[in-house]
Order: sequence, then C-alpha cells, then structure tokens
Amino acid sequence: MHKHRLDALTDGIFAVAMTLLVIDLKLPETAAHMTTEAILQGLADLLPKLISWVISFLVLALFWWGHSRAFHYVRQIDGKLVLINLLFLGAASFMPFASSLSGGHGSHFPAQVVYSATMALNALAALALWRYVFRHPELCEPAMPLDAYRAAKLRIGLLIFISILACVIAWWIPAAGNTAFMLMMLTRPLSRLLLGKQAPLVA
Repeated sequence: MHKHRLDALTDGIFAVAMTLLVIDLKLPETAAHMTTEAILQGLADLLPKLISWVISFLVLALFWWGHSRAFHYVRQIDGKLVLINLLFLGAASFMPFASSLSGGHGSHFPAQVVYSATMALNALAALALWRYVFRHPELCEPAMPLDAYRAAKLRIGLLIFISILACVIAWWIPAAGNTAFMLMMLTRPLSRLLLGKQAPLVA
C-alpha cells in the first residue's frame, strides 16, 4: 500500500482538530450589547481558554511535524502501520475536548488529569509509530537512522514526563498545572544536548 492516502487522512484529521480548538474562544452572544468594560472583562475571562488553546495548538503542531518526519522515511505501508496511525489520530482527535475541559475547568484537578493523560496518550501513540517505522526498514527508503529514532524517543519521553509534572503541579495548585507544558520549548535543545550535535536535522 502506498502512503499517500494515509498522509492525506493524517493531514485532514490534524487540520480539523487544530481548527476545533478555537471554538471555545468566543464572547457571550450578548457581546453586541455589552459595554467596553464588560467586553474587556469577557476577554480577560477567556485567558485560561486562550492559554489552553495555545498549548494544545502547539502540541498538535509538534505531533503533526513529528509524524511528517517519521513518514519522511516511509515508502509503503502495511496493515499494522495503518492501525498504529489510526490510534495516533484517535488520540489527536480527542485533544479539542481535553483542551476545552482544561480551559473551562482548569481550576479542578480532574480536568488537568484528563488534559495531561490526553497529552501522554498522544505521545505514546507517536512513540509506537516511530518504533514501528524504525523496526521495519523494509517499508522505508532509506531506513530510519538510529540517531533519528533516539532523538524522537527522547523528545517524546520528555513530553510524557512534562504531562506527569503538570499533574503534580495541579495537585498542589490546580490552576497552574498547564504551566509545566512551557517546558516543551526545551525538548529539542535538550535532545541535541544529550544526544550530541550529530543528531540529524530530520529528527
């Protein structure tokens, strides 16, 4: 099986999921009759949802980019790779709900657990995808280099750690759990530092 249809499905699912994230960012329907002060207050009230949108959009963008890097090596697909990819897409499609829950109820610990668990589930699915592609060079041209696989594993592992850290922070300060995801900006520099400068750019 050629990979183009799977690529198209993946791009479509991510495009829809990333678009759905913004639905919660809206003022009340009565905004047309609100005063300037009320509108400003409404915008301020949207801040938690805006933060959740930014984090979720960036995470989905990173997962889409990672998928593109992994499939850079793939030339043909088999049934198991299709199944893993569908599980990966299922996790990604759940992100809008988790983001909405976190943005609207971020001060409650269960909302943070659902959000972080969704992040970790996406990461585990991405890890399974990278692992399968690496271990099946017959599907690839060229085969995925070991350095690229190690770099991906490290970045995905760091995201899982950050998801757990977010829950720990939320246990003590529920509204602050999502601040842990700011550490995502360090995953690529850390992977470069820990694996050395020889890590390929495609990773």
